[in-house]
Amino acid sequence: MWPFQNKNNTPPRTQQPKAKRTRSLTPNRLIQEINNSRTFGDSIVGISSDRLSSMGGAYGNWNVNQVLRQTLPSLRSACRHLSVQNPFAKRYVSLSSNLVVGADGITVRPRPLSHDGTTNQELSERLEKAFYDWSENASEFSFDGSLSIDLFQQLVERTRSLDGECFIQIHRDRQSVKFSIIDSSRIPSTKNELLQNGHFISNGIEYDQDGRVLAYHIADVHPLNYSLQVSSCKRLPADEIIHYFIPEFPNQQRGIPDLCPSLKALQDYNSYIEATLIGKRISSSAMAFIKNDSDSGLLDEDEEQQREYFEYLEPGSIKELGRGQSIETINPTAGVDKISEFSEIIMQTIVTGLSTTKQNLTGDTANASFSAAKMSDRIQRDGMKTRSNLMISKVLKTIYQEWLKVFMINTLKNLSFSDFDNIKNAEYILPKQISLDPNKDAQYEKILVDMGVKSKSQVIRDLGQDPIRVFEEIDSEKERINKEENITVQGSTTDGIEKEESNEGDKPIE
Repeated sequence: MWPFQNKNNTPPRTQQPKAKRTRSLTPNRLIQEINNSRTFGDSIVGISSDRLSSMGGAYGNWNVNQVLRQTLPSLRSACRHLSVQNPFAKRYVSLSSNLVVGADGITVRPRPLSHDGTTNQELSERLEKAFYDWSENASEFSFDGSLSIDLFQQLVERTRSLDGECFIQIHRDRQSVKFSIIDSSRIPSTKNELLQNGHFISNGIEYDQDGRVLAYHIADVHPLNYSLQVSSCKRLPADEIIHYFIPEFPNQQRGIPDLCPSLKALQDYNSYIEATLIGKRISSSAMAFIKNDSDSGLLDEDEEQQREYFEYLEPGSIKELGRGQSIETINPTAGVDKISEFSEIIMQTIVTGLSTTKQNLTGDTANASFSAAKMSDRIQRDGMKTRSNLMISKVLKTIYQEWLKVFMINTLKNLSFSDFDNIKNAEYILPKQISLDPNKDAQYEKILVDMGVKSKSQVIRDLGQDPIRVFEEIDSEKERINKEENITVQGSTTDGIEKEESNEGDKPIE
C-alpha cells in the first residue's frame, strides 16, 4: 500500500559494462630500437650467457677437442654476427688482416740456389716474373676466378681471425694448380665416429691410430637454401687441404675464434651503449599532456567506459589524459653516470682478450703520449709477426711449391726434381709498417750498419724491397749521372778563360 512501495515493482538496475582498456601503440623507430635493446644479447651474439660463462670451466675439466665439438658451431656463428653488427669486432678483423699480410700481401722472392750455395740470379728473376704473372691473374690462381694472391691472403687471414681457422683446397692437374677457400662450417665438428680399419673421425677430420691427419670430410651444401648436408660428406685427402689455424693446446684439432675471449664483454658493452642512447633520446624528448577537470571528464552512464594507455610516446606528441590519470616519469640518470669510466674498464677487458691495444683497436690517440703510442705500436707488431710467420709456413710456402712443381714440369724441363730443395728456396718479405718516427728509425738502422751487426741488404729487405734490384738501380743511376757530368764538362769552356770572338762571317768586331 501507499506510501510503501513493493520491492518487486522496482525496475532492475542495469549493470554497467566493465571498462575496456585499450593500448595505443605508435609505430615508430623508437619502438623498434627499444625492442631491439631488450633482446640485444640473444639476437646479436646468438649464444646464451650461461653457455659463455661455462666455457672457462669446460676448458679446465674436459679435453679441448671435446669442448670444440660442442661449442664451435655456436662460437663461429656468434663471431660472424659480431663482425657484421659490432664495430669493434669488425675493426679487429680488418686490423688483423692489415697487420699480418698488408694491403699488397706478403711478397714472395724466389731465391734458387746453385750447387755452390750462391743464388742463381738469372733463374731467380725468371721464377719471380712467372710466379706473379700466374698469381696476380685471378682466373689462373683461384679456382672460381675471383681472387688474386693479394686478395686471397687477406681473405684467408680474415677467415682465420673470425672462424679461428681457414681451410684451403688445392686443385691440381698436370697443366695448372689452383686454390679455393672452403667454408669452415662445411667441416662439421659433430661428425665423430670410429672406422673399421682402426682410423677415427674427430671434429670432421680423419686420423690414423697415431693421430696423423689422413683426410677431411666436407659436407655438401644445398644450392638453394644453403643448408649443410652433414649426412652427405665428401672425403678429401690431407694433401689436398691446407688447414690454417693457431694451435693453443696440445693435439688441438680445430681453431678457436679470436673473438671468443671477448664475446661476453662485447655483448655487455654494446647492450650498455644501446640502452644509454635510448635513455638519452627519451629524456631529451619534449611532450605535452592535457589534463581535464574532474567534472568535465565524466562519462555518461549510457556510454561505454574506455581507457587508453600509451606505452610509447613520440617526441613532440600531445595527448589527453583520462579521468583519474596522471603522468609519472622515471628518469634513468644512473645509466649515463660515469659512462667514460665504465667504457674505459670494459674496453680494457675487450682489448686484453683480443691481444691488441686500445689505440690500435679504436684508432683513438687522445691523451696518448708519443712514447706510449710507439710502445703500443711495437707490441702490436711483435704479436702480429708471429701470425705472419705462420701464414708463411702454412700457406705461402705450400702455394709457391705447388706452383713450382707445375712450372718445372711444363716449362723448366731441363731442371731435375732432385734439385727441387735448392730451387724452392725463397724469401718472404713482410709488409712494411708505417713508422711513427722515421728519422730516428733511419738513424738506428745506420748505427747498426756502421757497427757491422747488420748489412745494407737486411735494411733494404726490412723495407720490403729486393736488395739486388736496389743495388742495380743505384749503380745505373750513378752511371747515368756520371755520363751527364762528362757531357757537361766536355761541352763547357775552361774555367778562367774567356771565349774569343772571331771576325769570321758577317758579324763585325766591336
